[in-house]
Amino acid sequence: MPLTTAYGKPVAQASSGTQAIKVAAVDFVPAWGDLEGNIGRLVVAAKEAGRQGVTFAVFPETAVSGYLFSGPDQIAPFLDTIPGKTTDALLPVLARAGMYMSVGVAERDAQTGIAYNSAVLLGPRGVIGKYRKNGLNPQDQKVFAPGDTGVEVFDTPIGRIALTICYDDTYWQYARLAALRGAQIIAWHSVSDRVMPGTPPAEAKGDHSTVANTQYMSAQNGVWVIGATRSGIETNPITGGKLYYNGGSSIWSPEGRKLAQARVAPPEVLPPGFRSLITATIRPADADRSRSTRLALRRPDLYLPLLALHRSPVDGNATGRAHSVSLAAAQWPEGPSLLSGATPAEGELMVLPELSGLPSGIGADEIKSRAEPADGAFEKKLAAAAQAGKGYLVGSYPERDGDRVFHTVALAGPQGAILARYRVTHPKAAHADWATPGDRLTVVDTPLGRIGLASAEELSVPELGGLYAALRADILAAPAGPPEPLKVETDPALYSVPDPPTGRADFFPFAAAKQGQFWLVSGGRRAGDHTAAAIYGPEPVVSTPTLTATAGDPAIRYRTTVPAPGSWINQDQLIDGQQALWFAPLVLQEGNACLERWRRRGAGPLPCR
Repeated sequence: MPLTTAYGKPVAQASSGTQAIKVAAVDFVPAWGDLEGNIGRLVVAAKEAGRQGVTFAVFPETAVSGYLFSGPDQIAPFLDTIPGKTTDALLPVLARAGMYMSVGVAERDAQTGIAYNSAVLLGPRGVIGKYRKNGLNPQDQKVFAPGDTGVEVFDTPIGRIALTICYDDTYWQYARLAALRGAQIIAWHSVSDRVMPGTPPAEAKGDHSTVANTQYMSAQNGVWVIGATRSGIETNPITGGKLYYNGGSSIWSPEGRKLAQARVAPPEVLPPGFRSLITATIRPADADRSRSTRLALRRPDLYLPLLALHRSPVDGNATGRAHSVSLAAAQWPEGPSLLSGATPAEGELMVLPELSGLPSGIGADEIKSRAEPADGAFEKKLAAAAQAGKGYLVGSYPERDGDRVFHTVALAGPQGAILARYRVTHPKAAHADWATPGDRLTVVDTPLGRIGLASAEELSVPELGGLYAALRADILAAPAGPPEPLKVETDPALYSVPDPPTGRADFFPFAAAKQGQFWLVSGGRRAGDHTAAAIYGPEPVVSTPTLTATAGDPAIRYRTTVPAPGSWINQDQLIDGQQALWFAPLVLQEGNACLERWRRRGAGPLPCR
């Protein structure tokens, strides 16, 4: 179908979203298994949003049925069609208020009877479109079929809007597809749950907080994000099962900054209906420049075919035997190189700051003038230091190859040899004056596990971490420069780990480790109160820490298990749970005719044969 509004007329993308609008994320508590009652409560909540001057309101997942059902027969009486009872009740309210809203509906397909976890976008003049959830978690899989709509972008008079649902944000691909299709706003609908207090430790491994992921959707893609989740305790009266929803709805800018957040709530039984809303005033079109800047960093030529393949958890590339490893991220102050004093401990993997043999802050001309060939002086020093410590050492340097200079990351082993090299494939803007992009990734098998090489500068591109996850890296060694301005801004109350990374950890390597489910080690510089020297665990919400070097420490060190054993998810589950049939647009070059048709249509699958 063509990209249209509910009015049935195409809307030029260039004109979308130029007016400031008030947006809201609504905390709405449905009553379990009360379709008619919840629809009435949604009408009341929509009226309240309209009274508060909201132009676009986002409501939680499964808002008309509740979420905790044990099987298809149990949820069947509480499914609704789209259009259906829910939309019929809400549309008159929206027409009177001139308002738009999106809401999660447990949907029964009118033709097949199949149940989907869906969200529907409504406006003053009708149903605009719907989305069926792709990222199904174990609870979803008890009652819902995988989505068959793909990620669609709906062009409306207030802006271009994409819909996603809860566990979708475990996978970086769905928000990326929305950005590729021109979204200005991602409306995210969730029932982000935690385990109940007092849960036995063996069962508490399933604890997670999906709403803790929402920052990456905005930061990596340059779009506004309105994330709505619910609070309260939901009890299935038949099975006695309970879920505790922690609240924390949030709104994010295209730069990945938090604009507003609801309270993170303790477990409590709440009456059903409208609870609260948070608001922000945004201009949707302001996302266009940020989104274009983020997408311009992509290298689709590197992503074909790997990011379009379905990868199985029986992938023979994966490390099969778990073992203990020591990781170290070197911390240097701004100024000269400290390469001469860098020595790993025996058996340890140590990662140095980027451009490890050069002083910080020098310009492109000096970097190019000090470039050297592979097997030159820098690599010899790196290898000698690794051999002296009987460990593994990673650093980076400007590598000259004829007329070209690359930013090259090298891994030296305990025998005094260079084991692997990687030419940075996505150089940051600050290096564009001297660094030629590389053209392949590097993963090497070692006694420590499968080690991938990267530079922290390029981790804002989620495709890179996705490639390393697909290549089954256990550890990503990524030298960093100075601290980045964007930090983790997620509320500390949404984590179970004792020392949440909020406010101190650089955001993009943090997100890459979680999205790829690998350990990520970045040696880096310290500047003032902040450092880029850090070790990022693959599940920082629940079990693995994010460790940043303290002032005066030459390095931050940690001993862990490789591959990471996982908690509520691990790399096997991450890869197997992806719906790769929707990922083909990720690997197509700009200008590809099929990609352009997919983008213009806004809805439907990739139109290629």
